Amino acid sequence: MNDREEKRQKKLDAIHEEIIAYLDGELDEDVSQRVEQRLAKDPNYRRRLQQMERAWDCLDALPQAEVGESFTHSTVEMVTLTAEKELSLSATTHSRSLTTWFMGGALTLAGLAAGFIFTTLVTPDANQELLRDLPMIENIDMYLHADNVEFLQKLQEEKIFM
Repeated sequence: MNDREEKRQKKLDAIHEEIIAYLDGELDEDVSQRVEQRLAKDPNYRRRLQQMERAWDCLDALPQAEVGESFTHSTVEMVTLTAEKELSLSATTHSRSLTTWFMGGALTLAGLAAGFIFTTLVTPDANQELLRDLPMIENIDMYLHADNVEFLQKLQEEKIFM
């Protein structure tokens, strides 16, 4: 459908809706007067209104179906069952979503704990190294005055560094 035909169809649809609203008495006074003025001037508009009035008259001539109480009861029951089904489906989806978030959080915490334990076991503790080197650190001032390495080697032989 090209642009011109599409505009024409939209215009016809708007006219159709306006005439239906006029026949139903749904238009306010100003719009009703505008429709009546157009009906007086435009024969195509008037013909369309007459066609719709005839169609409505035919519909009015048809026998109306009688609806029993069982129909109403079964319809309400079907709506209720559908609503319950949608509600339970929504609750199940919410429950699954909550479970997924909980499991994701638990797995994240477990991963963090495993990473902490692994890091603690694998990386050397700097404090342990300081404790091992404490005797040397306590005597660093004396070692700075040593003139040669042989003196320090003798100290090591006497296990002062351990």
